[in-house]
Amino acid sequence: MKTKINVKELINDIIAMFLGSFVYSVAVNTFTLPNYIVPGGVIGIATVVHKFTEWPVGVMSLLFTIPLFLAALRILGIKSTLKILGASAVFFLMTDITAPFLPHYTENMLVAAIFGGVIGGLGLGIMIVRGITTGGTDLLAQIIVHFFHAFSYGMTLAIVDALIVVVAAIVFQDMNSMLYAAITIYITGIVIDKISNGFDSAKLLQIITEKPKELSDQIMTRMNRGVTLIKSQGAYTGKDRDMVFIVVKRIELQRLKRMVKELDPSAFIIIGDVSEVLGEGFKEGNAD
Repeated sequence: MKTKINVKELINDIIAMFLGSFVYSVAVNTFTLPNYIVPGGVIGIATVVHKFTEWPVGVMSLLFTIPLFLAALRILGIKSTLKILGASAVFFLMTDITAPFLPHYTENMLVAAIFGGVIGGLGLGIMIVRGITTGGTDLLAQIIVHFFHAFSYGMTLAIVDALIVVVAAIVFQDMNSMLYAAITIYITGIVIDKISNGFDSAKLLQIITEKPKELSDQIMTRMNRGVTLIKSQGAYTGKDRDMVFIVVKRIELQRLKRMVKELDPSAFIIIGDVSEVLGEGFKEGNAD
């Protein structure tokens, strides 16, 4: 059975992809790249190489990402991998396309670091709320977490970005570059959280589906999230079935919804806000 394409949602995704990519390119071309502030991710690696070669940052970022896509084929599947590859191409190449037309700000490194973080977070946030991912180091983090379950996604991504920044500071022989990069990355994270999460820490989903086992396996494999199956019974039909119960971060919501619809278009999904979550994958609980 073919999944019906929602044209309105597809258009919104395309708009978010191009708008978010353009906004992020402003952060890179106007603020971080002219000051050689490394914003983490493959853009950060490309920034380091650009300093010595003048090669285009967007093309380099895309080339650095392709091996990660090949490695992730087993985990994500061809369809999902091609979707992310397409988004990555738009995201990274937008940096090169807009470079000749955007001004460079180099008067104050601190101002550049702050505005690079704010505008970069805005661009990424626009895409994240639509469930769009651009690959790069977040894809590397997914691969690592898939094979090493002891690591959380957030911790792995933070470590990878931190290593990139440290290497950049060593290559540039400039401690200030590392400190300014830390400011940019920190502010980017805050802005992304505010845009994608608001003040909600998580979302609770109760999913009634004909394929609870298959869906649970997909969630645990592709998202590294725990799932609870709850016995339920339809009042009208009297039929017993399992309901999938899961709590995810807001940033993961769109991805999970699409996963459910791909597997079972007729699934019934109940989504609620959760003000606080304590436990693995979220905040650690402290006893009073």
